[in-house]
Amino acid sequence: MPYLSIREAAEDVHSGMATPTELVVEALDRIDLLDGEIQAFITVLREQAYAEAEKAETEQRTGLYRSPLHGVPIAVKDIIAVKDVRTTAGSQVLADHVSLEDAMVVEQLRKAGAIIIGKTNTHEFAYGTYTPPTRNPWDLTRIPGGSSGGSAAALAANMCLGAIGSDTGGSIRIPAACCGVTGLKPTYGRVSCYGVIPLSWSLDHVGPLGRSAEDCAILFDAIAGYDPRDPNSVSGPPSRSAALLISGPEGREPLSLQGLKIGLPQDSFIGPLDPEVRQAWRAALLVLKEEGAEVVEDIELPRPAFEMYRTIQGPEASLAHMQKGWLSEKLDLYTQRTREHLLAGQRIPAVDYLRAQHERRLFSSAVRLALQRVDVLFLPTLPMPAIPIAQIDREILIEGMTKNATVALLSLTMPFNLAGLPACSFPGGFTADGLPIGLQVVGKAFEEATVLRIAHAYQQLTDWHHREISQGGMSSGEG
Repeated sequence: MPYLSIREAAEDVHSGMATPTELVVEALDRIDLLDGEIQAFITVLREQAYAEAEKAETEQRTGLYRSPLHGVPIAVKDIIAVKDVRTTAGSQVLADHVSLEDAMVVEQLRKAGAIIIGKTNTHEFAYGTYTPPTRNPWDLTRIPGGSSGGSAAALAANMCLGAIGSDTGGSIRIPAACCGVTGLKPTYGRVSCYGVIPLSWSLDHVGPLGRSAEDCAILFDAIAGYDPRDPNSVSGPPSRSAALLISGPEGREPLSLQGLKIGLPQDSFIGPLDPEVRQAWRAALLVLKEEGAEVVEDIELPRPAFEMYRTIQGPEASLAHMQKGWLSEKLDLYTQRTREHLLAGQRIPAVDYLRAQHERRLFSSAVRLALQRVDVLFLPTLPMPAIPIAQIDREILIEGMTKNATVALLSLTMPFNLAGLPACSFPGGFTADGLPIGLQVVGKAFEEATVLRIAHAYQQLTDWHHREISQGGMSSGEG
C-alpha cells in the first residue's frame, strides 16, 4: 500500500487485484510499525475495520461497488463522531466519551464504502497549531502542524489512504503543508459539521486530506452536501470535482489551465517568507504558466488583524464549551493553555465581538472583489517550513523579522476562514533539509473544482507529492 493513491487503490479493488481486507491489513501493519514514534492515532479501529472490509468484499461479490472509496481505509480526526467509538477531542475532558451516532461526514464515507481505520490525534479541542504529541514523519523533531496534525501525519506515513480533518484558522492546510500532503478547506457550509465538536461555529470547516488533489476530489465528492441538521449547511448541486479533473471543463484538455487568471497578493500580504518557500512559490508559477494560466501580480488585499480573528474565535469557542457544561463541570481537566484560551474568550465584550464581525465582513468583501479580477489567488500555505517542536509559542525569525510562531503559522491560512472561501494546500517542493513546502490556491465560493483543477494540473507536471519518507523519518527520493 505505501504511496498508493485512492484512485490506484480503487482500480485494484475494482479489478480484483486487491481486496479491502488486504488494504486494511497493510494500513494496520504500518500503524503497528510506525505509530509508536509518530503518535498520529488516538484510537485504532482494528476489529471494526476488519468487519467493514469483509462487508465491502461481500458487497462487491454480489455486484455492489459503491464508489472509488469502496474498501479504502480512511482516518478521521478525533473531534468527529464515529458511532460506538470514543471521541476524545484530544482531551481528558472527554477521555471516556463514546459517540452515539456517526457525524454526517462519517455517514457519507460509509455510504461511499470507505472503511474507518481509526481516530487521529488533534490539538486539544482543535485549539492549536501543533497537535502534541504527534510528530512530523519527515523529521520527528518538528511539528506536524495542527490541529489536524494526526490526520496529516497518518497520511504522510502511509497509515491510511485518505483522512478527514477540520479547519478553523488553517487546521487542514497547515498540517498538509508541514507533512507534504494535499488538503482542502471547502467553502463554508459545503460540508456538514453535524457530529463534529465545534471550535468556532462561524469559522469551522470540515474537509479532506489526500496524497494528491485527485484524492481530495474523490473524498470531497463523497462528503459534500446539504445537511438540515447543521444550521450553517448550504445547499447546492452534487460535487463533481473528481470527474472534472478527468474530463476537463468546457471541452478543454483536463490539464489545460488556458483562460484561467491566477492572482498573486501583494508582498505586504504575503511576507515575510522563508527564502526557500519564496523560491518554491515562484518556481511553481512557471509550471502553471506553462499550462496556459495567466498570472496577475500585486492583487491588493487587506491583511486581517490576528486580533480580529481571535476576537471572533474566542467567544464562540467559550460559548460552545459553556453550552456543553464542560467549563463548569470539568474545568480542571483541560490543559492549562486551552483552559486559559476558553476563559479569556468569556471576557471579550459583546461590542468587540460585533466590531470584529463587522471588520470581517469588510475583509471578505475585499477578497471577493479581488476575485472578480482573477479566478484564484495563489500563495504559500505557510511562510516557513515545519518548525521544531521546541520553538512552539516562541518568537521565530523569518526573513529578518521576528514573529510569534503561532501567529506565523496562521498568517496565510486564517484570512480565508474569515472569508469562507475554498482553499487547497499541496506540496510544492522541499527545503535543503528535506522538509515539505506547501503552496495554496484560494478560489471563489463553491468553486472547489477550479481550486483542485489547478493543484491537479501542477501535480501532473511535478512529483513532489510522490516523494517518499524513509522509515527513520528522513526523506528520500527525487522531487
